[in-house]
Amino acid sequence: MLPIIFFWGDKLLMDQDFKNESKYSISHWFQPIYQLKNSSIIGYEALMRDASQPQISPVDIFREADKNGQRSILDRISIKTAIEAFKDETNYLFLNVFPSTLLGGDFLSWWDINISYPVPVVLELLESEPIIDWEALKKVTKKLRARGVKIAVDDMGIGYSFFQQWIELDPDFVKLDRYFADNLSVSFQKQKTVRSLVDLLSDTTKLIIEGIEREEDLNTAEFLGIPYAQGFLLGRPSPKKDIL
Repeated sequence: MLPIIFFWGDKLLMDQDFKNESKYSISHWFQPIYQLKNSSIIGYEALMRDASQPQISPVDIFREADKNGQRSILDRISIKTAIEAFKDETNYLFLNVFPSTLLGGDFLSWWDINISYPVPVVLELLESEPIIDWEALKKVTKKLRARGVKIAVDDMGIGYSFFQQWIELDPDFVKLDRYFADNLSVSFQKQKTVRSLVDLLSDTTKLIIEGIEREEDLNTAEFLGIPYAQGFLLGRPSPKKDIL
């Protein structure tokens, strides 16, 4: 297998170099995403973990990498590690990625060299990061689609919420932030917002509501027209070996 090659400024970095310098052992747990109509699993979201220190938050791992100017490198290692672990599956694999990682000048070349497994991948663009160049992001996502990759917007409803620009990306999936799931069954305002998003997006984009923890909120989401859901009520993250 070819090693992962990273370019950071004028410095050539190998994935093994990064791993040798890092105190973390990157692995993933997987959380199911369900189609509500027939209670079937359509895919899994890969959630990064430190295999040797599972109590450490991925947020802290990325924060440390960011301080060292290596966040995009870690992003790529996470993507490749998750795909390698998931290569025998046929369901969608949802992977979080910073938009700035996609905007790195060599990302598509890196993808072509390193991602050779026929895994149905959905890249979840994190909405919490400001986008420097929307037109460039549109071009990259278009080229990724030509490679069979689907695009999702993660945590819609928080962060910077440049709603029009996100929609113009024409994502295959939009994941609604867990804020909407919490007490959805008793919040008229949340129900009204969710219904509006269903009416606006359902013809072109599949909606997934995250953070479902109560059955009454799940039932309300389905009643409002949300086709897919994710959350502890439906399944907690687990190691690959525990996926049935």
